[in-house]
Amino acid sequence: MTVSQRHDIFDYIAAPIFVLEVNKGGQPVYAAINTHALEISGRPASDYIGKTALDVYPDSYGRTAYAHHCFVIKNGQRAIYELDLPMAGKICSLRTQLNPQLGPNGQVERVYALSVDVTAEKNARESKVEFDTLSSEMEQFVALAAHDLRAPMRNVAILTDLLREGFQDHGDGKLELLDLIDKIAVKSMDLISDVLCHVEIKSTQADETVFSFPALCHQICDTLDPKGLHVYDSSLSTIRADRTVMMIALRNLIENAIKHGGRKPLAIDIQVATGMPGMIEVTLTDDGKGFSDAALKIMNGGQFRADSGYGLFGVKRLISARGGTLIARNTPDQTGAVVRFSLPGTLLGVASPPDLLTMQSDDLQSPSAA
Repeated sequence: MTVSQRHDIFDYIAAPIFVLEVNKGGQPVYAAINTHALEISGRPASDYIGKTALDVYPDSYGRTAYAHHCFVIKNGQRAIYELDLPMAGKICSLRTQLNPQLGPNGQVERVYALSVDVTAEKNARESKVEFDTLSSEMEQFVALAAHDLRAPMRNVAILTDLLREGFQDHGDGKLELLDLIDKIAVKSMDLISDVLCHVEIKSTQADETVFSFPALCHQICDTLDPKGLHVYDSSLSTIRADRTVMMIALRNLIENAIKHGGRKPLAIDIQVATGMPGMIEVTLTDDGKGFSDAALKIMNGGQFRADSGYGLFGVKRLISARGGTLIARNTPDQTGAVVRFSLPGTLLGVASPPDLLTMQSDDLQSPSAA
């Protein structure tokens, strides 16, 4: 009984299968090939049987396949490789697994191979790379355009304030027009900031450092609320995490609370604790009017809505990209909002209270942790 007869059962398998054996010269040659493989290749079995990959496929195609075959014969180890091969007049990408069969003397007697057509998968990967590259270029263009728009929109707001100085309202609607221009300028600045925030989030890469959590919170709150109109409290903790990601997330969530809290002063509590293995969990609680339905949908549902702004969408996107989760809710009595999110990190210890106001978070960064 020939090798081909022994392996006729492979014809019932709807995947390309072939068998290699070592000839007298020590070369791996095709000993059997199933019907499915022949149909894909568009060639008869006589083109394969008794020949090496160097004989079957031209140039680099044959050399690469032959090198993999020889590796398995020599080392007796299973191998998986991907290779573009000419099949029926076109180039197909095949992922092939080679499984050696050892004889009584421990030498490889034959190799059983199973191939899978991954042409569509490879094309999808290449398309994704092209799309990501194009998307990145578009985002960079949008970021540059948004950055250039900030100055003129800021000037519009300044000019509106100058026009108001000494302006006498004659009841002809000009004052209302000035108010409208000012609102449009402010709204446009918010939109531009959201676009820049989105690009910033997209480009941020993971980089864990050790830093003071209360110092970071104080820095953010001091920037967002320079007049100290609101009350803040935070965990006195030192953590190891991606400081940039934490800063972006906290900055957007605290700013959203200040904007939409609906009261002055607003009390904001920011706590950090150990979460799931390898994660830390941050909880923000305020005593404002809570989230709108649109905001809750974007934060808990994950779909962008035009009436919810881009900042919250970006925060959720950033946290999800880092393997974390985010949930938001209003308190049962509708007297505040609660946001809880997780990020990769470690809770290291407790920071001393004076650090909150006197120490910048960069002061606690450890050179060995960078």
